[in-house]
Amino acid sequence: MYPILFQYKMISIGGYGVMLGIGFYLAFLLFERELSLRQMNPELAYKILLAAIPCGIIGSKLFHILEHLDEFSADPAGMIFSGAGLSAYGGFVLSFLVVAVIIKKNNESFLRVADAASPAMALGYCFGRFGCHVAGDGCYGVETQSFLGTAYPNGIVPTTAAVYPTPLFEVFFSFAVLGVLLRLRKHEWSDGKLFFLYLILNGLPRFLVEFIRLNPKGPMGLSQAQVIGILFVAAGIAGWVYSGRKTVKA
Repeated sequence: MYPILFQYKMISIGGYGVMLGIGFYLAFLLFERELSLRQMNPELAYKILLAAIPCGIIGSKLFHILEHLDEFSADPAGMIFSGAGLSAYGGFVLSFLVVAVIIKKNNESFLRVADAASPAMALGYCFGRFGCHVAGDGCYGVETQSFLGTAYPNGIVPTTAAVYPTPLFEVFFSFAVLGVLLRLRKHEWSDGKLFFLYLILNGLPRFLVEFIRLNPKGPMGLSQAQVIGILFVAAGIAGWVYSGRKTVKA
């Protein structure tokens, strides 16, 4: 594991930050291209990126704190400024709300922009989860004796026990989702169909992988991420069923 790639005095560059930066950049390039293909202003990608980066980081940290309030109470400053403890769904939710406002102010259709952004979101999620694996930030699974077991002795949250490398599971599935979205976007779809499909394909595996992850459980034995995953799937199914009949071609 490589939680810190470079450090000089007060300056340090972490593995998670590098992977996240690469993910944001590649997702931006793909999003810009998708906007152009759909005959929308590609400069909207710049505005959304500038909002998504800080909101993604703040939202990720905020949701992690809400999920681990006992740890936050014990060491507020340490938890806030730690490189560990980032909730991917937290970043997604906060970014989603802010980006929706930006899209409205630019007089664009939210669903059309969301369709264009779906492959980019899948790509960015891949790199974000791979960053979790590289940094060993503690979002791995329970101990296992199977051949899949991986130790994170040098991670931000170290463990010498063999555990399920759940971030890698999500990386592989997200790449598959990316391939599906890139293929299906070539067909005619009602506005929002591709985005609603992404919500389903993102929420379902996250819901399932949480059963073997080390996360606090809440009502009915479900983690915060599982509840959000269920909401993603439900919203995706509802949107898919009730989306309009007007079709567009990328």
